[in-house]
Amino acid sequence: MKHIVPPQVLSSITLFLFVTSGMLSAQSKTYSQARQEHPDWVQVPGELIRPDCVHEIPSGATVEIGNNGEVSGDVSMNGVLIAHYEDCPEAPIITRPLGETSSLEHDPGTGNGWVEASNWLVSLGSGDNLDEIVGNWTVPSDPKTNGALIYLFNGMEPSTFKWILQPVLQYGTSPAGGGNFWGIASWLVGSKAYHSPLETVNPKDALRGYTKITSVSSGTIHWKVNATDSTTGALSTLNAHSTGLRWTWALAGVLEVYGVSSCSELPANGKEVFTKSGAYHGYPKFDLLSPAAWTASYWSYGGPACGFNVTPGTTSTLQF
Repeated sequence: MKHIVPPQVLSSITLFLFVTSGMLSAQSKTYSQARQEHPDWVQVPGELIRPDCVHEIPSGATVEIGNNGEVSGDVSMNGVLIAHYEDCPEAPIITRPLGETSSLEHDPGTGNGWVEASNWLVSLGSGDNLDEIVGNWTVPSDPKTNGALIYLFNGMEPSTFKWILQPVLQYGTSPAGGGNFWGIASWLVGSKAYHSPLETVNPKDALRGYTKITSVSSGTIHWKVNATDSTTGALSTLNAHSTGLRWTWALAGVLEVYGVSSCSELPANGKEVFTKSGAYHGYPKFDLLSPAAWTASYWSYGGPACGFNVTPGTTSTLQF
């Protein structure tokens, strides 16, 4: 059952996801098997999932959670129920690594999954979290050959690696929309997937993305995920809240792709540079973690070798 009110009452998002044990069992399936068994499933950042488990939530909405940490499925704004989404009846297939050194699916198929990243599994004291991940990048050139789905983003995950908060630049068609052009949206992905509206951006546009704590109350952390085109002013944002999680995996820049069979399906300029990347902790102080310890990670994604190389740091370069 789904209840919707007129769009004029909707504006930013607050949500929380709980990953069920079924999600873990779904990992035993390979990507190729999952595609064959579920040809109608869709590819969000990091998961192959039923299309009815992906939800675009207009700005201003809140996804309610219970005290047991499970998503209720209620979406409200200013205390008024505006929609309800039932639990996903089937667990998604995870297509991202669960940690900086973990493998992807045993059989990723042709050119599917995370490829490379500048990342940092941060060691934090008890009760401490990553409070903010922030960085800038530029919309790269279009690929010479269309057909692939490309995600480029920064963001963060908790120590369980079962959720991800991320402002995402995409090329190709995803459940958020798109086509043979670039767009930005903010995502929260777990047992379900939620995203803000996709906004079109252009090659050479300057982007800024961050995930940060906005407040903490009674053990619940309130987050904002923001993707901004600084050149045009386009903005796509969502809010989230989480309880009982410690956020420790910082992502300064990640290349994730699907359906890549040729290097010409990657951005023609051959690289993405993430600048002014910072990881902060110690809320409400937002202390910059220093010295920075960004590292390079690579995963076997089943596609062609395209000169992948990561130079990690406050300025991180991903080559492809």
